[in-house]
Amino acid sequence: MKLVDRQVLRELTGPFLFGMALFTSVFFAGRILLDLTNWLMNGMPVLTALEIVLFSLPSTMFWTLPMSTLLAVLLGVGRLSGESEVVALYAGGVSFTRIAMPILVLGLVVSGFSMLLNEAVGPIAANRISDLQLAVLKSTTLSEQPFTLEDRGTNSRIIVKGGMDKKAGVMRDVTILQYGFNKYRNKPLLLLYASRAMWAGAKDPTKCYRWKLYDGYTQLMDPRDPRSIGTVTFQGMQTREVEIHKTPSDMALYQDLKPEQMSFSRLSKVVKILRAYPDRPTDQIRQLDVDRWNKLAVPLTSLIFALVAAPLGIRGHRSSSSVGLGLSILVIFFYWIVGRYTWSLAVQGNVTPWVGAFAPNILGLIAAFALLRRAAR
Repeated sequence: MKLVDRQVLRELTGPFLFGMALFTSVFFAGRILLDLTNWLMNGMPVLTALEIVLFSLPSTMFWTLPMSTLLAVLLGVGRLSGESEVVALYAGGVSFTRIAMPILVLGLVVSGFSMLLNEAVGPIAANRISDLQLAVLKSTTLSEQPFTLEDRGTNSRIIVKGGMDKKAGVMRDVTILQYGFNKYRNKPLLLLYASRAMWAGAKDPTKCYRWKLYDGYTQLMDPRDPRSIGTVTFQGMQTREVEIHKTPSDMALYQDLKPEQMSFSRLSKVVKILRAYPDRPTDQIRQLDVDRWNKLAVPLTSLIFALVAAPLGIRGHRSSSSVGLGLSILVIFFYWIVGRYTWSLAVQGNVTPWVGAFAPNILGLIAAFALLRRAAR
């Protein structure tokens, strides 16, 4: 690492840590503090509440890492230019493009770390928070939210109209449409309906993908003769056991969809299924799609902010260091306004979800190149 790289990175480290502490505290005060007070008033133990706060860090850092990068570059470059160190580097033949290289590396590293944190740690932490709240606050796990999913293992589509009790492993008003394989792949072969389906894996771990159906009927269809349909009913003590390659925890993801509890790949699968077999309003599906793309767009904001802040941070000798803090707040506010606007356009269907998610970054990238080109002259 060359001297200029060490010098620039040294100036960025302190402001970056300061920004993380500042913005994380603000987020906790706005998002977590009120919930924390309500949890404690409802009888949650202090240690459990602190554990929830700890597991809230990944989702908070998802938003504060780009802000901290912006503040660090503005303050760091501002200090270098305010103390004439940038002028000294220019005099030594170092161009602004070369000075900006360690800033670019910082943006890339923070963006990569943010993606990794959100993909590998974020869903685990969010699910842990949900489990703690359910266990301590005795929250109900029964939901009447209908949902639809595909089971690739059995080539079936499962429609649950009556919702599911995740804790008990019970689904209500279940319809299973099973398709054939090979040349009959797109043709329905079997239709199953049950007023109740109970997970068999609760008592027998070897049956983790087996579900017992109660009070319903079976319709067997011959793909060679669509008019040939055989119906068999089962009631009372008569049951039917079927294979579904999903556990109650897997199915709960489709019932109460929380993007923060899923990785990008898993949320992509859910969105694909919901688009093919919608079980809720279209705008809710679009919102999930926007949230999916934001899992990539928001971490990349660290890189965009670093590129924008590098030329913006240059200031005169008599300029106050508080200018950097003011600029960071202004840029964050502008990004948030543009982001909310383009995200809402995507939810309404006026633009595609990925365009709505990445539009602020695209505008920021254009502004960054214009500012960098001007600063390099």
